[in-house]
Amino acid sequence: MAIENHNFTKAERKAQKAARRLEKEFRNTDKLRQNDNGPVTNILCVRFGNKYGHEYVIKLRNMIARHCHVPYTFNCLTDDPKPIEGVNNIVIPNKGYPRGWWHKVHMFDPSLPLEGRILYMDLDVVVHNSIDKFCNVWLDDFIGIRDFNRKFHPGYKHLNSSVMAWNARTQQKIFQRFIENPAHAQKLHGDQDWIWQQCREELRFWPDEWIQSYKWEIRSRDELTMRDGQRNFRDIRNDIKPHSDCSIAVFHGDPNPAQVKDSFVVDNWQ
Repeated sequence: MAIENHNFTKAERKAQKAARRLEKEFRNTDKLRQNDNGPVTNILCVRFGNKYGHEYVIKLRNMIARHCHVPYTFNCLTDDPKPIEGVNNIVIPNKGYPRGWWHKVHMFDPSLPLEGRILYMDLDVVVHNSIDKFCNVWLDDFIGIRDFNRKFHPGYKHLNSSVMAWNARTQQKIFQRFIENPAHAQKLHGDQDWIWQQCREELRFWPDEWIQSYKWEIRSRDELTMRDGQRNFRDIRNDIKPHSDCSIAVFHGDPNPAQVKDSFVVDNWQ
């Protein structure tokens, strides 16, 4: 039975129509992937606690569906067993880390039920262009982002862990050394410092242009201000154009995509 919608506002009907279109698009691309017999990339995200709601997983799932044209599965390492269509939940208990991002270390647990290539993305990224190249390059290597301080220090070499790729069980030392003494590891600021400390000799970086910082490289930190206790951009802009080779915009720190009303973000983060 069709749902009567005459009581909905025009904006609500438009939002419902867009949601149905995205769901249909997701199902159609999923069918195409199932018919492709090529190697499968395990796309992985991590969600623990309540900092990010289910909508972040759903939006990332939708963006991947629009911009990945090679075979893949979409997986979420989480403490929440609630099913999400098109998402393979890998459920483990919440470890109660003081900073929830330390759960990312568990991606390198050799018992993780994934085989082959893993492509990890933070939940607060905006995927806006094809990511096929991330699934087809340097397939024997461990790869991450050259940290965005590169904007201010051109020779800067440190890891940003928002987008990484590796082969299952090749980086298990990151997890095993962590669980030997978690308190010691957590003296560092975050997981990316720990990962960099363990793997800096072997880790290579994505091309800088493929992944850009939204607040420093796509926009400018000079455009940021404090408003209502949160950092955000002074103005809403509708002329945002990342580098032509950029596929992923990273929102490290504040603001996150939900807080930014630029048309580039609104149109892509859905």
